[in-house]
Amino acid sequence: MKYFVLILVTFSLFYCSGNKPTPEWTAKDYYHAAKEKYDDESYFEAVNDFTVVLLRFAGSSVADSAQYYMADSHYEMGDYLIGAVEFEKLINDMNRSPLVPQAQLRLAQCYYELSPRAALDQEYTEKAIKEYQYFIEENPTHPKKEQAEKRINELRNKLAEKEYNNAEIYRKMKEFDAAIIYYDQVLTKYYDTEWADDALLGKIHTLIETENFDQAQLEISKFEQQFPSSELMENLKEYKTQLSQIEDEIVHE
Repeated sequence: MKYFVLILVTFSLFYCSGNKPTPEWTAKDYYHAAKEKYDDESYFEAVNDFTVVLLRFAGSSVADSAQYYMADSHYEMGDYLIGAVEFEKLINDMNRSPLVPQAQLRLAQCYYELSPRAALDQEYTEKAIKEYQYFIEENPTHPKKEQAEKRINELRNKLAEKEYNNAEIYRKMKEFDAAIIYYDQVLTKYYDTEWADDALLGKIHTLIETENFDQAQLEISKFEQQFPSSELMENLKEYKTQLSQIEDEIVHE
């Protein structure tokens, strides 16, 4: 009974997608028919056809390719969460397939596409970074390694921006201790991102605002050493001038 249902599903899926399989069709015949749909960018139909291959010919030589292109069809349709699940199936259940490295990269790309703007929750950003890092570790000579590294840098910048924005919110709310914590998060976890000099400048601003002038002076010196070519140097000069004026006022009191 189960076999009859499987055959019925197989033929109905292929007939609905415009194919006319015969009883003589092999796994490769079904796969090539599905791949034609994929190549024609008929991704919804391709998913149905690749599903038939995986249902009827799970242990065949084309099963890993069917799994990969089914997952990639979801990716191309913008169904990134479903695509991620299907790529993970290939990686975990068909781990000897030569398509695993490409599936790992595509998995990372699914999470990359799901990564929202910095103001929102960054769960998928962190997942994308993790998967890109795993791809690089497992495939250190892969031609797409540089692309993965660039994506990691881009995503880390987004995480740094979120931490920096949190710091700015707390500073404006006069929650200075919390602001310092978030500025320091950027400076320790994301020191190599484009937000590091912003964070240090924000910390200096906060220290001056809380009248912690000695520490502010130390941070100004640190800024000059770490970011000598920063576009924020003019802002730093203003803080230095402000500190000098404050010191003069203290001396003349």
